[in-house]
Amino acid sequence: MSEPSAPTPARPRRLRLLGTLWRLIPRLYAVTVMVVVLWLSYRALAYLVVSLFAPAQAPSQITGIPTRLGAEVLRSRRADWRGVAASDFSRVPPSRYHRLAGWIQPDRFNGCTQTGCHNPFPHDRRREVRAFLNMHATSLHCGVCHLDVTDQPLHTVWYDLGNGRRRDPPALFGLYGWLTSPAGRERLAAPGSAEQKDLVRWLRSAAAEGDNEPTLLRLAEHLAAVRPASEEFQELVAATLEALPTRFRGEYGAKLALVDKASGRPLRTHPGSEVAVRRYLRESNGADEQRRKELLAAVHPLRRARPLHCTDCHRTERPLLDFAGAGYPPARVEMLTRPVVFRMIERIADGQPFYLPTFVPSIESDRDTPANVPH
Repeated sequence: MSEPSAPTPARPRRLRLLGTLWRLIPRLYAVTVMVVVLWLSYRALAYLVVSLFAPAQAPSQITGIPTRLGAEVLRSRRADWRGVAASDFSRVPPSRYHRLAGWIQPDRFNGCTQTGCHNPFPHDRRREVRAFLNMHATSLHCGVCHLDVTDQPLHTVWYDLGNGRRRDPPALFGLYGWLTSPAGRERLAAPGSAEQKDLVRWLRSAAAEGDNEPTLLRLAEHLAAVRPASEEFQELVAATLEALPTRFRGEYGAKLALVDKASGRPLRTHPGSEVAVRRYLRESNGADEQRRKELLAAVHPLRRARPLHCTDCHRTERPLLDFAGAGYPPARVEMLTRPVVFRMIERIADGQPFYLPTFVPSIESDRDTPANVPH
């Protein structure tokens, strides 16, 4: 007769608990996966249903870019409109300009527009030339063309759009002048670290004055990241030279204005017209035509009988506006005083055909070339 086997000793309670937990792990894992799959499926289905039947609207900072540069927009900046900051070729506020490649910086010190009497882009009578005229409003104060002064050439200074005070010419001019000068081209033919630092510094200064203009900032970042002697550096220099002229539309952080001889400060409105402006705004609505003329005359004591014409400033011989004295670099002065520019505008103003593309080499030859296509 065999002896009974010894009973199996009971496992400690702690080991039994660990065994149970070990067997639960696969089950917990399976449950977790099921919950995650169900949750993701619900979210995906909800997103599909919502996007089909109640699609979300794009942010107003992208789609709501204003079409007019009114008083409300003048209080905003480039960063308030992501649709502008994200693109080099975005839609922008001006309604009287063909197209701009960037933001228009608000001028809070222009007495003509801040009183509410005039729009920031005031020219709208003639569609043939209003775009050319309003283009000047981004870089010139209204008084340059409309205030009656005897100076020849005009005595002008730059004033800062941030504080209204007199300041140096824009950094963009210094950069373009350096790049297009014989000395600058010679230095950039065999650039070193000094040329790289100068170029990056100029670009960052110009971008800062242009309300952190994104294109110039990107060029500065790329130029700072490559070797000066590399082919990439030369390509970026060429890209900079190509980009700068598209910024000659007022992205300076400043405007050019006439000078008040008594104080030496920029003339940002008609001198002593504050009381007359308030009177006009208070009384003009109910006034007859004669009274309105009297009120307007008091508001504009220095108004020119005839605003300056294109040829007054944009001409090679003795232009009324001294571009070089205002800090414009020689290459830019040559662009602004090239006869082909103002002759083309004069032809448009006179109702004559505007020929493309050969008007650029010679306006005179266009007049005898009937094969050109008018535009």
